[in-house]
Amino acid sequence: MDVEAAPDALPRVREGLTRGRRLSLRYYVQGRDEVTPREVDPMRVVVVDGRAYLEGWCYRAEAMRLFRLDRVLGVDVLEVPADPPAEAEPRDVTAGVFRPSPTDELVELELSAAGRWVAEYYPCEQVTELGEGRLRVALRARDQDWILKLALRLGDTGRVVSPPDMAETVRQEAERALALYAHHS
Repeated sequence: MDVEAAPDALPRVREGLTRGRRLSLRYYVQGRDEVTPREVDPMRVVVVDGRAYLEGWCYRAEAMRLFRLDRVLGVDVLEVPADPPAEAEPRDVTAGVFRPSPTDELVELELSAAGRWVAEYYPCEQVTELGEGRLRVALRARDQDWILKLALRLGDTGRVVSPPDMAETVRQEAERALALYAHHS
């Protein structure tokens, strides 16, 4: 899906914060490649790894969420006071934004020297040097679409080793993409 961030996202979010008002967002969820409506009580704007995020209580998720501002397609400041619940606590983002869950599937990747960035960008449960700059990493994948997109993005700089069914899904999807590319060339 081709998405373009709202150019006024940051000023509108700041307005909501300053006025203490709930925000209505149109938000692009990259992992599912869809746009979702969200109502959010804004709590702060943080910058992590050079990207700005709105952090607030999301009524759709009924939980605290971080929203990348470059994925916000529209923002309206509502005339409803922001009133996050007492349990709404800002997240510690000093180690990055992505927080895998222990229930997420454990995936092993083999990475070439050019794919080592994965171990620096995502929290890995295990990193093993394989020599010649190569790594084997184990990380938690929040869903199969996410790991599929990561594996396809890596191209020949990485491959899924396990679980075997995920490795097979990636192989089939890569073959399908190559066949489409060959067909259109």
